[in-house]
Amino acid sequence: MIFNINGNEVNILIGDNILNKFDQEKKYFIIYQDSLSNELNKIVSNLKYYDIYKAPDGERAKDINVVLDIIKKMVKKGYTRKDAIISLGGGTISDLAGFVASIYMRGIDLINIPTTLLSMVDASIGGKNGVNFEGIKNVIGTFYQPKIIINDISFLRTLPKEEVLNGMGEVIKYSVTMDKNLYNYLIDNKDNILNLNKESLIFIIESSIKDKMKIVINDEKETNGLRTVLNFGHTIGHAIESGSEFKIKHGFAVSYGMICETQIGINERIINEDVYYAIKNVVDLYKIKIDLNNININKALESLGKDKKRLNNRKIMIPLPVRIGEFEIFMLDLDIIEKGFIRCLN
Repeated sequence: MIFNINGNEVNILIGDNILNKFDQEKKYFIIYQDSLSNELNKIVSNLKYYDIYKAPDGERAKDINVVLDIIKKMVKKGYTRKDAIISLGGGTISDLAGFVASIYMRGIDLINIPTTLLSMVDASIGGKNGVNFEGIKNVIGTFYQPKIIINDISFLRTLPKEEVLNGMGEVIKYSVTMDKNLYNYLIDNKDNILNLNKESLIFIIESSIKDKMKIVINDEKETNGLRTVLNFGHTIGHAIESGSEFKIKHGFAVSYGMICETQIGINERIINEDVYYAIKNVVDLYKIKIDLNNININKALESLGKDKKRLNNRKIMIPLPVRIGEFEIFMLDLDIIEKGFIRCLN
C-alpha cells in the first residue's frame, strides 16, 4: 500500500517473511532493544553497510539523553542525508528512531520495521514521534513520515500473549470509532486472531492501517481536529500509564481508557449506553484487564492536567463513538473528566 501524505510517499508492506534486500549503497543506522537480537540478525543479513545501536529497555529508551547519544554516534560514523535510520521494535523504538530521523541533519530517511502488533497498527504509522520528559509522555516530539514500513507478521509469533493483547487495544479503538466491519470481525474471529492465524492478522493490521491513514492524510499535524479521533481512550489511558509509572502497558491502558471515557459520555448524556456495552463487550471478550492497584491516583491526575489536548480554559477535546463505527468530538471540562476518572477507578 502506498499513501501520499502532503507530498511524501509512505510505502507500507504487510506479509509473512517479507524482509527484502535493501539498497546496498546506503548506510543504515539500526536502533533496536536487547530482546530483539534474533530479529536484528534477520535484518543485518540483508545489509552491506550498517551500524547498530542498542537502546535501553522499555520507556527508558524515550529519553532526550538517549537521542543525543545516538546523534553523537551517527556524526562520528559519518552518516549523511543519503543514508537511513532503521527502527526495529515496538512503539518505544519507533517513537525514538522517528524523532532522531526527523532532527538529524534536518531529516534523514526512516524505515520502520515494527515487531509488535501495537506498533504495526499504531506507533509505526502516522508520523508521530517523541520522547518523554519529567514523567510526561511524548511531550517533546515531531511529525515526520517514514519512507517505508515493513510489517512482517512472522515477528508476532515470538510474542507473549500479553503483547498481542496490548496491540488489540488499538485495533479495538479503530473498530469502535471508524470501522464497524472491523468491529464485527473482531467479535466473530477472536480465536483465529489470538492464535495468530495469518489471514486474520493481515486483515486486522491492514484494516487498522487504512483506518489510521485515512485520518492522517486529512489531518497530518492535528490542525483541523480530525486526527483527535485517534486519541479515543488515550486521555485517560495516558493518565493510567503515568499513574502506574508505565507498569501498565499502553494498549491495556487505552482499553480501560475507552471504557472510562465512554462512561463519562454517558454521564454527560452525549452518547447512549449501547456504545458503552459494545465496547466493554469486545474488551472483555479479549480479556484485556488492568490491575487498578498499580495506579497512583495523584500521579495519574497530575498527568491528566497536563494533557496535550487541553485548552487554556481547562477544556479537553474528547472523541467518542456515538455509534459503533462513527464518532464525534466533544469539548469537556477537565473537572468532569477528572471526576469521571476517579469514579471509573473506584
